[in-house]
Amino acid sequence: MQEANNSQHKIEFYTVISLIFLSLIFSALLFLDVDKHKVINLNSADIKVVDDRAVLGASVAKVVKTNHGLEFSCQITTSHLDQPYCELIINLQDLSKQAPFTGLDLSNFEQIGLWIKHSHSTQPGTRIELRNFDPSYSSKQNKTVLKHNTLEYLEAYVTNPVWLKLADFSIPQWWNNSHNLTLNNGGTDFSNIYSIAIAPSAKVQQGNYQLLIERIELKGKYVSSTTLMALLIMLWSIAFGYVIRRLVPANKIDIEMPEQASHTIEFGAMSCPLTGALNRIGLRKCFDQLAPSDLHKLSIIFITIDYFEDLYPNYGQQTADNILQKFVEQVDNTCRSSDTVARWNAEEFLLVCPDTELSQAVDVADKIRVVIQETTWPNDIKITCSSGVAQMYDEDLNDLITRANKALYKAKSSGSNKTAAA
Repeated sequence: MQEANNSQHKIEFYTVISLIFLSLIFSALLFLDVDKHKVINLNSADIKVVDDRAVLGASVAKVVKTNHGLEFSCQITTSHLDQPYCELIINLQDLSKQAPFTGLDLSNFEQIGLWIKHSHSTQPGTRIELRNFDPSYSSKQNKTVLKHNTLEYLEAYVTNPVWLKLADFSIPQWWNNSHNLTLNNGGTDFSNIYSIAIAPSAKVQQGNYQLLIERIELKGKYVSSTTLMALLIMLWSIAFGYVIRRLVPANKIDIEMPEQASHTIEFGAMSCPLTGALNRIGLRKCFDQLAPSDLHKLSIIFITIDYFEDLYPNYGQQTADNILQKFVEQVDNTCRSSDTVARWNAEEFLLVCPDTELSQAVDVADKIRVVIQETTWPNDIKITCSSGVAQMYDEDLNDLITRANKALYKAKSSGSNKTAAA
């Protein structure tokens, strides 16, 4: 009996030591901010330029590899085109026989750092695109259907180097409208990046623009902060449950802390860490939990912040993030308790409205639109939103989402602060 007690005490002792040791490791990873890095080798990468001469424009792009980096010059010349352009393309795909048509998986990185110097005194801004290949929307014969994960920024509001969050990238509206929009391929995708494109802003004026790209680096966490925090909660929940079971007879209390911890992990995986809205995983689960009767009168509302792409270059990332958080808060407070809000991409949100006729969903969208217009925003910025509304008929969810997105595009095309129904 004594030996059994001693053995039990040893097990408890080593368990406590292990918990403390694991907690220290998780805490160190959480608070020491340990990052992983990947540098894009500009010297060995396949580099090319693209300009609008291919479509009978007059702009000219050139690039020269130097010891200091890539010297990219862009002579923008006005022509019959509404938006003259030139781009620097850094190809990342592996064209070897062993791994044909394989790019870089950047999905586990959080930020991209750019060391770029500009020689133009009135540089209109810089656009960066991380172009992704996926057989569901791309083809090996037509590389123009690579998904354009895009972000523009204004040099006056950032430092050099500038670190851009991948979460702030979005898919241009024209790309989504020209492809079959689904839950799986409608948002940003960094899992197979074929190329990086760098160019002056789409609003560029006629002139000569020169950029020196010195370095491109990606940064991310080995383990995300959300996962580490969830692991710590689960670890100490298990320990707390064990202690309670030791102090209280087993037949007097039922501890379910580990299950609660698993819910914490699950919620973290299903929600946007910035806004608290559901992410695509959470949205998919939300749809899965709808009863067949809910689908009969299911409506969805696509909501976008008007001119959101101007916030980052004009007011900075922190202000844009604050606006996103407050926007979701206002939408959540304005919609009904049965509605669910999810973040679709950088500035677009999807509101799921079960048991809701189209006319009722339009009323909800208009109510949200008025509240957003009348809300006081950081720096007294005027914020409005536009919405596309659709009700489910004899179709699947992907078709419903596509119709709602087209309605949103219709609302945006007719001017900001609009609601359109499919």
